[in-house]
Amino acid sequence: MKKNDVTCSACGAGFRRLELATQPGTKGDYRCPACGEVLETFDGSALVAYRLTIQPTMKAIRP
Repeated sequence: MKKNDVTCSACGAGFRRLELATQPGTKGDYRCPACGEVLETFDGSALVAYRLTIQPTMKAIRP
């Protein structure tokens, strides 16, 4: 299992990223739930999970 932290470049939200190489995942992408920015595109070779750990800045998510 790999663990690391990821920060959204658009709104500053912080995430904990977990990757299990022993489990197959799904193809697709993960978008920041606050602003919609693509954080990662998956190829399905590993199971990846994200957990929000730092709230985004309000200035970044307002239009």
